[in-house]
Amino acid sequence: MTEKAALGRLKEAGLEITEHRVQVLMAVGNMAHPSSAQDVLEKVSAKKDINRVTVYRILDLLVEHEVLNRLGLGEKSQRFCLRSDHEDEHPHFHCTHCDCYLCLKVPHLPLDREALDELSLDIRHVDIRLEGICPACQKKLRRPHDSTPPDKSDS
Repeated sequence: MTEKAALGRLKEAGLEITEHRVQVLMAVGNMAHPSSAQDVLEKVSAKKDINRVTVYRILDLLVEHEVLNRLGLGEKSQRFCLRSDHEDEHPHFHCTHCDCYLCLKVPHLPLDREALDELSLDIRHVDIRLEGICPACQKKLRRPHDSTPPDKSDS
């Protein structure tokens, strides 16, 4: 993500443009995978003097204004990824072998909206996380000269 793109996203979200907000947004936008607040802090603090609390506040603000997605992973563990313009939340994949997270760019995953409506709940957010073994780990787990996928119970 370029600085110009970050400035545009902040402006579009109706947020005041500050140097720290631009740097945090660029850090998340330029990471290949959903990243922890610590990852963002390390990337931004290499360029600018910024503290942990400021990074957390900016990440929360960007999630609140739908610029970023927050993946709640339990036990206070969270990761953040860029939300595309005018996009709803997108699903994610967690590799149980290497612990990486991937954003999935799929047009549709089946979700039974009628079943959700029958629950009589005011559902505001659905988080879809698929778990398994990523292609890189599948390749590593295969034995040489073995073309069969790894045993799914291996994790």
